[in-house]
Amino acid sequence: MQIILSRESEASVVEKAVTVLGKGGIVVYPSDTVYGLAVDATNQSAILNLAKLKNRRVDQKFSFNFSDLDMVKKFCEISDYQEKTVSKYLPGPYTFVINKDISIRIPKDNIITKIVRSFGKPVTATSANITGKSPATSTRNLDAKIYLAADLIIEAPDFVGSAPSTVVDITSEEARVLRQGSFKFP
Repeated sequence: MQIILSRESEASVVEKAVTVLGKGGIVVYPSDTVYGLAVDATNQSAILNLAKLKNRRVDQKFSFNFSDLDMVKKFCEISDYQEKTVSKYLPGPYTFVINKDISIRIPKDNIITKIVRSFGKPVTATSANITGKSPATSTRNLDAKIYLAADLIIEAPDFVGSAPSTVVDITSEEARVLRQGSFKFP
């Protein structure tokens, strides 16, 4: 199902996305950088299906969208340094590696943040593309395999894509940029 995101449809979009996620489905959504793919981050079966769809190695971890710092602290342990860093840069176009299993993302003023808040659990934060291909910046340039596999596609007609998020490793107090997005760190 494809649905157009507008101010009038936002509540309905959130409700439909929460239903799809609750059933282990895949949602294509516009983030604050590129289009993303969301599944319930606590549903291992959904994670495996997403990895297969994207042609990712099974050992390759996904980043997760959270609604806010309180949700991050509810689902994972973070140090004082990590909390201070995350508080300074999120919400925004950054992904922070917290430990070998968890990377966090809190997009700024975005539909996925509202979906996650309503869902009550983190969801994956991965670009809507097959591994190694360019991320989708429009629903028109979604890979056919992703288009057909998605249970819900949220189209934002006014969406203007940019580079994917800047990924920063903060597993130690020496932050390292792993992928440079459109915003510099620090």
